[in-house]
Amino acid sequence: MLYKIIILTLMVLVHPISSCDDMDAIRWSYHEVKSEAELNQLLKEIEGLDCDKKIPYLASLIMRQAEFTSWPHKKLGYFNDGKKMLENYLSAYPNSIEAHYIRLLTQKNVPSLLNYKQNILEDKQFVEQHLKSADLSEDYKRIMAQNIH
Repeated sequence: MLYKIIILTLMVLVHPISSCDDMDAIRWSYHEVKSEAELNQLLKEIEGLDCDKKIPYLASLIMRQAEFTSWPHKKLGYFNDGKKMLENYLSAYPNSIEAHYIRLLTQKNVPSLLNYKQNILEDKQFVEQHLKSADLSEDYKRIMAQNIH
């Protein structure tokens, strides 16, 4: 499975993401972002994609930009912009397992002072209930199952 992650990550760097057909590359690359350069590269790729399914990942990456700035007002701005985007997406697509999954990961990892932890249990239950029937690869389902616990 590690080789698959590496190959998909390299595909993003070599072959620009251009459609919803490339969502697997986004899904795997999202989990591999460890640096500001990687985050900015993936943001650039996702922003050019014409696919609504990208929105939860884009929103989360926008929030993660806060990790790489030292200015408090910019940190809060990135966080609020991404949060609003993610919450709007969930309002429009309440049955999106990926949106619930991304919100769960985000809420598990944000500082408590941001007061954005209220949906952790709800999202975990949603993902657990819908994971088996989700239209996602079995490898990605395993990653999701590991990450929600």
